[in-house]
Amino acid sequence: MASPAQPCECVQYSNICCCGPQNGISVVQPACQNLPDGSIVNNPAFVPQLNKSFWTYKFITDCNKTTKAISNFGILICEIISAETIIVSEKIDGCGKFVSVPFTLTKNDPNFGAAPEGFQFLKIETSERYENGVSVEYRLEIIGDFPVAAQPIKVKAGPNVYTFDCEGCFLVPQCNPQGKLTVTKKCSHAIINNQAQLIYNLEVGNIGNAILYDVQFEDIIFIPTQLAVGPITVIPATLNVDTGNPGIIKISGNLDAIVPGGIVPITYNIQIANVQIPGKYLINNTANAAAEGTQASASCSTNLNVVKLKADKCCSIDGDKTTYTLTVSSVDQSPDILVDLYDHMEVPTGITVKFLDLSGCEGYFSGTGNPVPTNTNITGPVGLDFICRNATVPAGGIYIKYGSYLLVSSSVVGTSTISNTITKVEPVNPEAQVFLGVSNIPVSANIDVQLVQVCKKPCS
Repeated sequence: MASPAQPCECVQYSNICCCGPQNGISVVQPACQNLPDGSIVNNPAFVPQLNKSFWTYKFITDCNKTTKAISNFGILICEIISAETIIVSEKIDGCGKFVSVPFTLTKNDPNFGAAPEGFQFLKIETSERYENGVSVEYRLEIIGDFPVAAQPIKVKAGPNVYTFDCEGCFLVPQCNPQGKLTVTKKCSHAIINNQAQLIYNLEVGNIGNAILYDVQFEDIIFIPTQLAVGPITVIPATLNVDTGNPGIIKISGNLDAIVPGGIVPITYNIQIANVQIPGKYLINNTANAAAEGTQASASCSTNLNVVKLKADKCCSIDGDKTTYTLTVSSVDQSPDILVDLYDHMEVPTGITVKFLDLSGCEGYFSGTGNPVPTNTNITGPVGLDFICRNATVPAGGIYIKYGSYLLVSSSVVGTSTISNTITKVEPVNPEAQVFLGVSNIPVSANIDVQLVQVCKKPCS
């Protein structure tokens, strides 16, 4: 099998295999390789957490005028590996990062002939992405762990086909002689119309060279008891669903026989029917598959955010200046959330106000798209709507916004009231969390205007 991935030192630089050049072309297998997450590990390497093995090769052409550019090449791999389980990435020297490129699989190629027994060619066309004076790396990312074999690499350049066959290399994935199980798994969640659902996609495969009979499958999902579970949909429907123990869902059954290279896709969707308590809920699970002489497992987790907020408002007066303090606070264990805050103000007949600024919020005359101007007298009766967008309410914290205006004049006999109300607080990304709403909405802080202004809900 490929060695487990371990940190690899690139200095001093070394190669597993470095065949001598043929007509200006060399093929190299470096001792270290870069994984997609940026880590540098041994080559080849198996990463159990991903259930993937990684194999890296390098092709070099010189600048000689007689050197022909590589048009395509073939790397031998186990014959039962399917294209759906492979990602091939290319990194052209000096051009930054790996980029996924197309490939084909063939047992018999017009350029390279028939593959050896148990193998197939993974063939890559360069499609004139590069020519001479270049070093290009190719990384094969394959689901499953495979034994290591030494096989030549074939390269076509111009009319010629070159075979690079150094002693004891190149290291390539060969087939497991017995049946061998592999499990890959992805878990996520979706929130639609404020209802959460857990989504699982799995593949149980046989990456060995013999049929596996009576394959048993079991997946245990640990769900916090604060989440009430609703309907569960499982494919294939022959699998059993057990919800008898609080906080645990067990999905299990017999997958029957899996042929070499075969894959059994499994999906399930778990509806969350109800949740009352805000918090950040971690949902873990581990899937296991077993048959005679082989077993495999895969784990994953997802976080479900549930948020509840509380709003409040108060006012303060300093001469002709009135300031409103709007607050939105996190309730209990609610995680961070981004919200839009909506506020409505009614200026009655006979009162004129002026806004020096809108404190970073938007302001419109109610029922229109006309913006509220600053440094301009606004005389009632008039309704004004304000929107403070992308406000962050931190976990365990509070969002505060101050808004103020100047009382320019009043022709009111007796008392008249300027009302100001937080009408709504909405998540900016409703698909990111279950939203349990905002308590204390609507909440107002009104101003009585007489000969002077009187705040009806003063800030403490």
